[in-house]
Order: sequence, then structure tokens, then C-alpha cells
Amino acid sequence: MTAKKRVYDLAKEYGMTGQALAAKLRDIGFVQVKSHMTALSETEVLEVQARLEAYGIVGEAGAQTAPETMGGLKIKRRKKKKPAPAEEEAPAQPEPAPEKSAAAEGEPAAPEAAPPAPEAETEPSSKETAAPEAVEPEPEKPAPVAGTAEPEPEPEPTPEPEPEDAEAEAEPAPEPEAPAEPDTEEQETPAPTAASASAETAETKETEEGSSEEEAAPEVVRPSSQRRTGKVVGFIDPSKFERKAPPKSQSRRLRSSDDVMPNVMPTFGRSRHSGQVRGDQTRGSMTAQELREREAGRFLRRRRIQQSGPGSRGGRRSGSRSTTSAGSPYAGQSVQINAPVTIKKLANTLAVKENQVFRVAMREIGFGITINTTIDEETAVLLASEFDVDLVVVQEVAAEEQLLAELEKEREAIADEKLVQRAPCVAFLGHVDHGKTTLIDTIRSSRIANKEAGGITQHIGAYQVSTKGGHTLTIVDTPGHAAFTAMRARGAHAVDIVVLVVAADDGVKPQTEEAINHAKAAGTPIVVAMNKMDKPDANPERVRNELAALGLTPEEWGGETAMLEVSGLKGDGVDELLERVFLESEVLELRSHPDGPASGIVLEAEIEKGKGKVAHLLIQDGSLKRGDVILAGKGYGKVRSIHDDRGKQIKEAGPSMPVEVTGLNELPTIGDRFVVVPAGLDRASEVATERARAERMAMMAENRPKLQRDILEAVAEADKTQLNFILKGDTQGSVEVLKQQIESFEHDEMQVKLVHSGVGAVLESDVDLAMNSNSRILAFQTSADAKVRQAAERNGVEIKVYSVIYELLDDIRAAMEGSLAPEIKEEIQGHAEIRRIFKSSKIGNIAGCYVLDGKVTRSSKARLLRDGQVVWTGEIGTLRRESDDAKEVREGFECGIVLSNFNDIRLEDVIEAYRLVEVKRTL
Repeated sequence: MTAKKRVYDLAKEYGMTGQALAAKLRDIGFVQVKSHMTALSETEVLEVQARLEAYGIVGEAGAQTAPETMGGLKIKRRKKKKPAPAEEEAPAQPEPAPEKSAAAEGEPAAPEAAPPAPEAETEPSSKETAAPEAVEPEPEKPAPVAGTAEPEPEPEPTPEPEPEDAEAEAEPAPEPEAPAEPDTEEQETPAPTAASASAETAETKETEEGSSEEEAAPEVVRPSSQRRTGKVVGFIDPSKFERKAPPKSQSRRLRSSDDVMPNVMPTFGRSRHSGQVRGDQTRGSMTAQELREREAGRFLRRRRIQQSGPGSRGGRRSGSRSTTSAGSPYAGQSVQINAPVTIKKLANTLAVKENQVFRVAMREIGFGITINTTIDEETAVLLASEFDVDLVVVQEVAAEEQLLAELEKEREAIADEKLVQRAPCVAFLGHVDHGKTTLIDTIRSSRIANKEAGGITQHIGAYQVSTKGGHTLTIVDTPGHAAFTAMRARGAHAVDIVVLVVAADDGVKPQTEEAINHAKAAGTPIVVAMNKMDKPDANPERVRNELAALGLTPEEWGGETAMLEVSGLKGDGVDELLERVFLESEVLELRSHPDGPASGIVLEAEIEKGKGKVAHLLIQDGSLKRGDVILAGKGYGKVRSIHDDRGKQIKEAGPSMPVEVTGLNELPTIGDRFVVVPAGLDRASEVATERARAERMAMMAENRPKLQRDILEAVAEADKTQLNFILKGDTQGSVEVLKQQIESFEHDEMQVKLVHSGVGAVLESDVDLAMNSNSRILAFQTSADAKVRQAAERNGVEIKVYSVIYELLDDIRAAMEGSLAPEIKEEIQGHAEIRRIFKSSKIGNIAGCYVLDGKVTRSSKARLLRDGQVVWTGEIGTLRRESDDAKEVREGFECGIVLSNFNDIRLEDVIEAYRLVEVKRTL
């Protein structure tokens, strides 16, 4: 794997901060660089180095041309251009101090240092330190130059020439190349001018002072890596550069507050502005393009809290910690934090103030956040990178995952010899009214179908039966109505084998095909029972053909699907069906551990009077005992009682047994898995609380602040007519099915809202909620007592009780249609042609008409047609027949018509009479 390098590591090679280099890289086209923590591949690093070199930024590889810092002054050395004069004059310098010459042996040749002296890009932060830097090579100067400087009196160098020196050093920068300088020096040295003599006198005096200071304080001697060797071949008069400075360069000199060094005070005799600019290049010598590039690199720093030293302008008081105003004490380190991460928690981990992290988060995330806002892992890492910290988010292991992992580990530790064969679980699926429940009644010798409202199954039922061969089966009965799709899907996933019931006289129907798809999706084997074979119009061959078209090929045709002919009403073929189902289960090798903790699936949940919350469970593994702590969905508790499928109370239930359990603190959701928690109530409570919190967080995410598009949609929905309902049902499964069906009703002008839903009887609190929300109460297979009904009548709340699901859904559909605005249709009544025009001073023009077809009534609306074009639309003011007012005039008769507020009628115009009719709309 190719090693990667982060931006802040690369920045060290260029002497820059990570943030400045990241900003520079973004400016030159590397948009993938989000911060200084961004990792770059080896290829990207090479591309970055090449691009930076093209912009004139050189790293360690270009150290020979990089600026060298000396006592606060940065001087760029230029490569040797004319080494010959230096070599000739080198033997003539026996005077350097022994300690300095020894330390300078490893440095570049002296001719590189002397000629560029006038061009050196000085940092005018301190002119006082400029003299010692320029003085170090002075002991090597030729004797004649030193001799000319000694006779000068000490007060001679006045403060005036020094600002000229500063300007002279700053101004030549736009013209870096000066190839004729060495020759000029050689020519001017023997016969210096008056100006150069005075300048050299001042420099010689400063050299003597700097040399004496260095001898007195040797501890400030520059390290050997910064010393320069070789001899000085001459000096350049700074005054000559004043004439070469471009006259308009001052207009390009820009200065920002970010470039001001506040901790440098001007020295007497120095320029007031000469010590205020810092950096690696004098701003006055930069072009506008260079200045813009430089400012772009400092953009991020301007927006952060600057870390100022004690005593500086805008800084903190002396002694304050820098970490409280800028970075984290863990900068450059890796820090771990446990999920979930909030702004406050992240600030504590980074040891910075909360408002610092909050400001960065506001810039990166935007509005709508607080210090307690939970942020994702990627955002947390990004915020930490702003403080130069590599953050590692450790995801916490959920209590639920940990518990299930422990239970699974215990289950896998059970030896195979302790496992026993369990009874198969079979689901009866099929279309509504194809005889599923009647077939189960015949198997159980019961009369369940007679108890079902409307003759259809509306709940999941589970029963355990025994065959004549002594085998035990667990049968799960599912609804066949179209509304119970989810129940059929759960039934197919909860069992081992699916018995597909198809009426031989009716064939394959939509729910039959749906049941096949559910079984295939669950990977459950299918056995087909062709029911109602006792009917005279039964046609099993038709059923086989239709099933073969759906991918179920009969065994008689060489397929793998068993298809048996049965009669649920007479009991014919039922025993053969059960034996075939048991044979299929032996192929599956169903095994379980009877002594371990129980686990299984929730088939149904309800609230029963006298029992409270009741959960219908199907045990798939282990044994359930009274007193066990069970966890099912968001509910948990100790098992208070266990009842089998016939209502008999038992103390223990084994694998494949359907049972009713009481003791849960909350009703579970249908299809939830349940487990017995050996660790006790505390562990179960922890997992249940975690599940409830996760569900609450999911609901909060759905109710997040709306975007502009969502707000516009909400405004549009506010104009819709809204129907509010409160739903109460007998079981959790019924309520879930009804909720899905009610929420599926949609219309452009109508909105159905389910204000509240729950399991159990209608309560007074439901009546109060319905009154406040203008809702109707729908009770499915449950009721309300007399006190609740009186409260509903007193408050004008409607309570409707239903026992069949499609009756409830039909009433909701009718209520929606009744609330829709009627459709307005136009009905043409007749046409009348104007054949004469009578003028009246009282009522205006009267049209003498002949009714061509239909009729014209007094209440009709009318439009005037002229040459096929509509000229006027309005109402008929007067309708007369032979000077008498008439209610209507039929075809073939003449009449007089006055149009309301319209007199511009002509002969042969046609008056069209029509009326508007309201038509009731349907969904």
C-alpha cells in the first residue's frame, strides 16, 4: 500500500503552517484538500510539489535558494555568477578572526554573499539588527577600505542616511538581476565617490561597533549553519539604487492589518514604517498578483483567534495560557472519543472552550446546531482537524447487540447430542374465503370459523394438533383479506412449511399469488391443498395448470411441489395432508434445545380485560417457564402466567408451542423476536430503554427542520381538507393493518390524518382528544362503556364500532368522498335564434326568438353566439311568451328574451341556454 502524507507534514518542508498550505493548494486547483489533515498519496504529493515549484514555492530541495534567517532578517542568497574575481582576491585576506574563520569553512563561497547585499529582502521588523548581520564578513574587508573608514569621527553617521539605506534595500527588489554589480564594485573601490565614501564610513563605524559587541557577548554568535565564509570584495553604494527604483511601484504597495507586527517599536533615527512589515518578502516589493496569492494563504488565519504573546497588541495578559485562545494542547496528537459525539463533548475531549468548537461548527455545518447537537463521525473528525488533532471515534457496542451475542454464544456452545427434534410449524396461506379456517377447524375438531366476524379471519391464530400417526404439528392461521398482506408475510417468515390453500372451484386468485411470493421470499417449502373438492364444479386440473404457470410444478408432472385434494367441510384427505407435511419437516431436520432459555417470535399482542397486556408467542427454541424475564420489542417483564392454545394455564412451554403470556410492561410489535434474559430485569430494562431511545431518535429525525421545498409542500397541504380519526382495536396486529390502510388513502384535495391509535377499549381520554382535534373515533372489534358514550354525546364526538375490516375502510372512503367539493358540470338546455329585435325605453332591446332545440327556462344561464363566437355570457333577465311571463319555452315556439345588462344583439344571433350541475366526486 502506498504511504500517504498529510498536508501539515508537507507544510513543514516549505516552512509554512498546515492551514496556510491547505489554503494555497485549494487556490491553485487542489479542491480535494479540505483541511491540513487531508492525506495525499505519493502521486498527489509529487503533483503538489511540481505545482508549487511552478508558483515559485520551493521546499527543502531548493534550500540553496531559500531565504536564510539571521537575527530576524531574511536574506536570499543568489547563485554565484562570476566566481573568478573572488578566487583572485581570496589569498589577500589574512585578517578574519580565528574563531569565525574556523566555523565558516563549511559555508558557501563568499562571492555569493557580498554582491546580493543591496538586493537582500530584509524584514524591516528591526533595523537595529540589520547592522550586525551585514557586519559579520567585515573583518575580511580589504585593508584600504578599512583605512578610509578609521579617520572618520564618531558623530559623523547621522540618522538621515539610515532611512535611505532601508529604502535602498527595499526598492531594488522589483529588479532582482544586476549582472554588472561586481564590475561596478571593482571600479568604484579604488576611487570612491563622496556619497559612497560617506556610506562606507557609516558602515565601517557600524561594523566596528558590531564587532566589539560580538566580542563582548560571544553567546549570540550565529550557528555555523548560518555563517558565511569568503572575503568581501567590495561594497555597493545604496544611494545609486534610488535612481533605479520604478516611480510607480509605490502605488502597488498594499498593507493589511494581518501583516503588521505589533510587538516592534520604532527606533530613534529609523523610519516610522520600516519596522511594521513582516514575512518572507517585503510587501512593497510584491506585485499585485503575488500579494493576492499571499493573502489567499492567510485567509483562514484571519478568521481564527490569533495566538498573541505577552505584551503584544490585542493579546492576552501576561501569564495566560495560549490554549484557551487558540489551539488544543493535543495538537499533532491522536485522541479517542466515544460515540455519540456532541459539540460539548468534543470540546471537552480537545481541552478547548466550547464556543471555539461551536464557531468552527457553525462555519462547517451551518445554523440549527447547539452545543448539545449530536454530530456524525465524519463531521467530528473534520472539526477536530481544525485544531490539528487526529480524532478517532470509538463506536459504542449497543446493549442489545451485546446481549444477543451472549445468548447466541451460549446457544452455540450446546452439544448436538443434547438437541432433540421439534414439531414443525405450518402456516396456512391463501385467498380470502378459500376455506383455510374451516380446514383448520376440521383438523382441531373446533368451530373457529363460526366465531369470526363476517366469516373471515382477521387475526393470526396459532394452534397445536396431533395426527393419527401420533405426530404433533403447530398450525398458524393467517387472514386472507387483501388488507392483511403484512400478516401473511409475517406468517410465512415465522414457520417452517407453508400450506397453500386453493379452492378447486375458484382457482388461483390475487392473494394466492401473493402468498406464493411470500413463501418464496422466506425460502419456505410449499405444500398445496386443493380445498372444496366436495363441490360439483371443482376443477383440480385447472388449479394445477394455474399453479404451474406461477412456478409450482406438481409432482405428477415431474415437479417438486406436492398437491393434495382435500375437503375441509367433510374432512376428506386431511390426514394425508398432515402426514405429507410431517414428511416434509423430517427432510428439514428441525432440532432445538428443550432445556435452554426460550426464544421465538411474537404472533399477536392485545389488552384483555382482567389480564392486562397479553402477548401471543410462538416458541422456536428452548423452554419458557413462569417467572422467566422476557424481552420482546420495547416491552419486558417477568412472566406471570402462561396459557396454551386452548386457554389452559401451564407452568412451562417447550419448542414449537404457541402460548399466551402476561407480565410485559408494554405491548410488543407484531413480528418482534422475544428472548429470555437470564441476567434479570435490569439487563432487560437496559435493552428495552435503548430500543425506545433509538425509536424516539428516528422519529425526531423524521421531524427535522424542513427545507424550503418541504415548507412549500406543507403550505400547499394546508389548503387541503383534512379528516382526523382516532383508531382503537382489539389487537396490535389489527391496529397495524388498519393504520397502513388508512394512511394509504390519498387525494390531491383531501388528507386523512390518524391522530392517535391504540389497543383496547375506547377511553374518556380518547373522547377528550377527539373533541380537541375534531376527530372521529373508529373502534374495531372493541367497544366503549356507558360512561364513555355519555361523554361522547355530551361533547358531540362520534364513535363508530366495526367488526369487519372492509366495512370500516368503506366508511372512511365514503367520508372522504363526501368531504370533496362537488364537480361542476355544464348541461346545455337549448338554443334560440334571434329573428326580430324590439326596442323598449324601459327594459332595452328585446330579442324576438324562435327556439331551435331543447328548451329555454327563466332560470337558465345564457351565452350569445355570433358567427360561432361567444359574444356575451350571463343570465336571462326576462322570458315571455305572447306578452305573458313564462318559466320555460320549448322547441318550436317563439318567445321574447331580454338579456341581463346587455343590448348589443343582432339578427341571426343565437342564444344558448345552459345550467350548472353539481356532480358528486369519488376517489
